Amino acid sequence: MPSSDYDRFSAEARALRGAFFDPQRPITLARAPGWIDLLGGAAPGGPLALGWPLGGGSFVALQPAPEPALLVHSGEAAAPLSLAALTRPDGHPREYAEAAAALAGLPSAVRIAGAAWIALMREEFARFPSGARVLLHPTPGPGWQIGALAATAQALVSAFGMRLAPRELGLGCQVAAQRVLDMSVSVLGPLVSVCAPASSLLQIHAQPAWIWGPLHMPHGATVWALRVGDGPTTGVSRTEVAAAIAYRMAADSEGFTPAEADARWLGYLANLGTARFERSLRDLLPASLGGAEFLARYGQLPGVAVDPQSSYPVRAAAALAIGEHFRARTAAALLRAAASKAQREDDLALVGELLDQSHWAQRAAGLSDRHADQLADAVAAAGMAAGLYGARAPATDSGATLVVLGRAEAEPVLRTIAQTYAAECGLPVTLFGGSSAGCGPAGTRDL
Repeated sequence: MPSSDYDRFSAEARALRGAFFDPQRPITLARAPGWIDLLGGAAPGGPLALGWPLGGGSFVALQPAPEPALLVHSGEAAAPLSLAALTRPDGHPREYAEAAAALAGLPSAVRIAGAAWIALMREEFARFPSGARVLLHPTPGPGWQIGALAATAQALVSAFGMRLAPRELGLGCQVAAQRVLDMSVSVLGPLVSVCAPASSLLQIHAQPAWIWGPLHMPHGATVWALRVGDGPTTGVSRTEVAAAIAYRMAADSEGFTPAEADARWLGYLANLGTARFERSLRDLLPASLGGAEFLARYGQLPGVAVDPQSSYPVRAAAALAIGEHFRARTAAALLRAAASKAQREDDLALVGELLDQSHWAQRAAGLSDRHADQLADAVAAAGMAAGLYGARAPATDSGATLVVLGRAEAEPVLRTIAQTYAAECGLPVTLFGGSSAGCGPAGTRDL
């Protein structure tokens, strides 16, 4: 993120002293990026994911205020939210369902601020002595809601003198998104928006939420996101159910009870390993299985709704989960090795092949998007000669249609691909690039 962007926002917040902000009280500034995943985020079953913080980001300026309300300014007008919607008369936080109902129908900036407030109270036992005034500038793009939520939570923590580890802040943001904003999000986006260093991939092993550390992008390489229209709308629930079915059938094939399988594989399909899958499970698992047939043999699965009227791509879902874990780990090793100039190009080309393989494995498992398929074909046609290594559809909850790995100087080629496809499909195709640090390592500023 260029410092001038932060400086412009700082100047805007400073100009509101004496109007929106109290001129005598300090103002805390925070910024958090949107996100995409290079690998891993779209697959069910607990594979390693490589998250990338995008450039740009959402800005927040926050000032504690004496009135018992959140006054949120975003755009032309400021909207108030009484703290009575979030807290009980005794000062304890309301239940998430109560807070979500109170925030329903309000402007998105108010809902984001309220979600961050209630999640910090419930998850981290925060007790705020007063209300706050919040200036929120979200930047539209992949993962912007999570970025805006993370920036608001970081500003609240800093302005009210709380001590909170970045990972815990990210987990709190995930809860806020799920329980208050009714977003279907994994832990990946919140941890990237909070914890990722700039120009680095953050390794996140969602079993359930372990950070394996950053991977610095090799010199000259970068990651972009493409979004067609408002982004993909295909959900992952059917593939997730197929993965759960595969896990249960794999346990049965090994002679394990569900409890014994969980003791060995920790409840995650990715932990079965490629050798076991290729040796004994690939041919055993059906390519397609009706929900009624599965239920007749095994009954319902805990926490998973198997629809008797649906058919599930069991083998492909298992192959995706297990293969994606292997691809992400392999890509991480290649990216570390690519620090050597002598083999950098070949290593990056191999990572690009892993992206391409991931994309079509997702499609086989039912995670298809026609725009992503056609754009992936266009990137592959341009290829390494144009500086583009590979592409795949990222996690749906990022809001991006395609993630692309390539050399930084290949951006004009990618822009041409986007413009050509926009003319063909009749929808806008937006390119997002750059990288900026998550709100944890970036810290806050005081005015």
